[in-house]
Amino acid sequence: MAAIAFNAGAQAFENGDKKIDLTIGVGTVAYADKNRGTFDQHLSMEWGVATVADNFTIGVGFAINNQFGGRYESLVAGKYDYKYRLSQYGKQYSQSKNKWERYDQSKFEQRKGVGTANADITRDDVDALFTASFHYSPMSKLDTYCTVGVGVGCMSYITSNYRNTQGFSKANFSEHRETKYTDSYISYSYNDLDHVEWVGMKSKVVPSMAFYIGATYYLTDRWGVEAQLGLIDANFKGANKGYPNSFGVFALGAAYKF
Repeated sequence: MAAIAFNAGAQAFENGDKKIDLTIGVGTVAYADKNRGTFDQHLSMEWGVATVADNFTIGVGFAINNQFGGRYESLVAGKYDYKYRLSQYGKQYSQSKNKWERYDQSKFEQRKGVGTANADITRDDVDALFTASFHYSPMSKLDTYCTVGVGVGCMSYITSNYRNTQGFSKANFSEHRETKYTDSYISYSYNDLDHVEWVGMKSKVVPSMAFYIGATYYLTDRWGVEAQLGLIDANFKGANKGYPNSFGVFALGAAYKF
């Protein structure tokens, strides 16, 4: 009789229900030397499409995930190629004409080169998955499930906090020269770091998948708390190609059913 009372009532997730999950969690990037942690955000939506037995429901949906972190320090290279203005103007006295004449010999000078710096490198991965879930509701407020997903992801690197720069120059020069027959001004200003393009890894499109378990406990008819554990999302490329795999492994958040 106790078991009958425990299962009494409507299922927590059933055919026809729709659910949105918003969770945050932790993950890892599997670098060749060691794993480094990430801060993850997950958004998913699901529709209950079939009841297969008492308290068992199949759901389908999609998920959008982001992993940010896995930071490490590295030496990076940067190149610059730009022009700056060299101003040379003034006036000079022409003895043949017995008068002062103005002139302007200003021009653009080219600066081109490469340099290096130490910088922080951070991974920023996103992926979108189609998902299918197998739900079991042991009681009216508790929904447990197993989810699988497949899709596509994008691996990116963000470079920041440049320091210990080498190979870059800057100048800010201004001078007034005056003689008996000339009155001239010379000035120029440049800064290679204002024009540098840091060379980094390009974004890569990669396969993505998910396989995890989760549970939702509903505090009201609509709102619940959510926990997920496993491969919430996983992007695959390979550390030997400079794009180590990333994994979202644990998340907590909120669910809304309608």
